[in-house]
Amino acid sequence: MLKLSDSIDKIPLIGPQYKTLLARLCINTIQDLLYHFPSYYSDTSQISLITELNTLEKKTILATVTKLKNIRTRYRKFITEAEVEDESGKVDIIWFNQPFLGKILKIGSTFLLNGKLNPNRNKPQLYSPTYELYKGPDTTHLGKLIPQYPVTEGLTNKWFRSRIKYLLSEHTYLIETLPKFIPQEIAKCYALRDKKSAILDIHYPGDKSALKDAREYLAFEELLDIQLKLLKKQNTRRQRRGPKFEIANDKISRFLKSLKFSPTKAQKRVIAEITEDFKETFPSNRLIQGDVGCGKTLVAAAVSIPAIESGYQVAILAPTAILAKQHYETLSDLFERKYKIQLITSETATINNKEIKLSQIFVGTHALLHRKKSLLKKLGLVIVDEQHRFGVKQRETLVSQDGKSVFPHKITMTATPIPRSIALTFFGDLNISIIDEMPAGRNPTKTHLVPHAKRQASYRWLEERIQKEKSQVFWLCPLIEESEKLQTKAVITEYEKLENKIFPNLRIDLLHGRLSEEEKNDKIIRMKQGKTNILVSTSVIEVGMDIPGADIIVIEGAERFGLAQLHQLRGRVGRRANQESWCFLFTSENASPEAVERLKYFAKINDGLKVAEYDLKRRGPGEVYGTKQAGIPDLKIASLTDIRLIKKTREAAEKMIRS
Repeated sequence: MLKLSDSIDKIPLIGPQYKTLLARLCINTIQDLLYHFPSYYSDTSQISLITELNTLEKKTILATVTKLKNIRTRYRKFITEAEVEDESGKVDIIWFNQPFLGKILKIGSTFLLNGKLNPNRNKPQLYSPTYELYKGPDTTHLGKLIPQYPVTEGLTNKWFRSRIKYLLSEHTYLIETLPKFIPQEIAKCYALRDKKSAILDIHYPGDKSALKDAREYLAFEELLDIQLKLLKKQNTRRQRRGPKFEIANDKISRFLKSLKFSPTKAQKRVIAEITEDFKETFPSNRLIQGDVGCGKTLVAAAVSIPAIESGYQVAILAPTAILAKQHYETLSDLFERKYKIQLITSETATINNKEIKLSQIFVGTHALLHRKKSLLKKLGLVIVDEQHRFGVKQRETLVSQDGKSVFPHKITMTATPIPRSIALTFFGDLNISIIDEMPAGRNPTKTHLVPHAKRQASYRWLEERIQKEKSQVFWLCPLIEESEKLQTKAVITEYEKLENKIFPNLRIDLLHGRLSEEEKNDKIIRMKQGKTNILVSTSVIEVGMDIPGADIIVIEGAERFGLAQLHQLRGRVGRRANQESWCFLFTSENASPEAVERLKYFAKINDGLKVAEYDLKRRGPGEVYGTKQAGIPDLKIASLTDIRLIKKTREAAEKMIRS
């Protein structure tokens, strides 16, 4: 008797080879296979007559084989020719290189066939249609709404359908043992079906109405699970004790008035929201969202004052040494040595603890996590920049208290635009503040999608701009996720091409992740000093690179990036008041029409949230943000644009927690 936890190879016709292929799709157990839901469905339920076939659309016919012939050509190709008929007439069929068809297609047998006519033949001919022997209405591959599954090389939809149908028909009891997340009273309250019907109908729906109900149930279940985890997390936090700060509004006001510029209204609003959080007895948890250059670091500085003035330490965690150093320099300038600030990176890890024990603000990378016990004796506030670049355990390490009863307040900052639906679904345990205003004088970056025919002209424009206006350029190579080694090889190849062939008269430098911190810093300093015209780089510049003279960014293989990430990248230029800036998008020659459409939209819109919403609707969070980087899973059924269902599941989760 099969169990949900059994290995996938317990199912007949799944041997070691198929087991390995299924593992690529994260299918290792029988339960995994049942939860491998179709990504879409082909509607082959309408049965047409042979006389209704055409060259434009695929149609399904029910016909009997009247002739069959196998031919081997002199070029060793195998051709199967057949003739089928129904009440309206006859049609010829041709298949290539499928010699096994001779054993399947028998004269006198009736088949469902789906395809369209060959447009290159005068006499009607079906070209390589899909087929299924007709034994009655309980079909698997044709004649109804047919599931189309996510597959990998070596596995076909036909194979998936046969194995899943075997489970659903021969071992239906397995569905009864699947975990049920939705209590009966919640299902009744929201008019949801039962789990068994939902699983059966998601794989083999009787009609579109049954499919709609199945999707609603499973999407509700998927989102409810997330919402429950978020609420439990929130409740756990609210039962902890947070540090008590003297709010020090007068000191924050004096600090803001002492600046050489005026903070925006949005910055002041967010500072007020955070200091209000500090009045709670439990540790606060707030996300600050805002475009690159909107002034998040100033907000971080201002809200650090209550912590420091109350005798607590502040830890600011950055994903790269470049960004950590930049935060350290910015905070040092803002506070003008009023508070003791210390930079902790892998380069500074040898500093003696005695020298820094009086520090009030620690700015660092992962190295700060390793020195937490020795340095952070009275931690009151943790500020994490671009949280999604740290693992869950790393983030927890900083806020966990190793047996202490007081937990620090936590603020997360991100320049990644997060649509409201994602915020509600995955950041529902955080309070969210949005800095929706840029400092005075900031001009939007002009974005151009450059056609291949205009590449040479754009090179000449760039060269002229660099020579006459002293412009500096970031030149980004396409993202290659498979391997950092491949990424480095690609960026070196691009650098050599630019230096030797395209811009031999310009000063070009190279930056990538495999360089040492010392080498990276040296190249950044050269760029800041204006000694470099073009800095060729991987997306290592995405976070934190601030070069005053950089006013142009060129992005190769732009279609490989999510639009949210492209928006962050173009924010790396034009960071000074009244500075003109440009972003050039270059695509690969094989970029799809859909990808080009996305980039055309991006070139027109400078609002990060609009850009992210647009991309989310078309691609899903994994591709928009990079699932590994963002920690946002691609949902199997639920849609992250379905605000209606997200709100419903939030409400249901709150009911369940209360009861």
